[in-house]
Amino acid sequence: MDKDALNDFRRERLEALAEHMGGRAALGRALGYKDGGYINHMVKGLRPITEKTIEAAEQIPGAQGWFSDSLYQERALSKELVTAISKLPPHELRRIENLLRGMLDLPQLRGGQS
Repeated sequence: MDKDALNDFRRERLEALAEHMGGRAALGRALGYKDGGYINHMVKGLRPITEKTIEAAEQIPGAQGWFSDSLYQERALSKELVTAISKLPPHELRRIENLLRGMLDLPQLRGGQS
């Protein structure tokens, strides 16, 4: 994975973890920040997502291996589908995730979280 692809992957996974945690502010607090501002900067690519940040994030209960490309790919969908999904805007990703969550009897994500 080249540097740009790695950064994109990390931003996608950080955004997904924020949604999983209940928003960027919740994730920020779980990582020891005052709010979600720093998380917001990382998701937008204004700040790097470092190995230190990844290690801290993966210490959160339920987030072990969250940033592992191989773990994510193996548990996910076909490469063709993952590629197509990666091109969708965030609101469409949330819609698809909520569709899958409904099928699996998981709680729905709230729209527009930050």
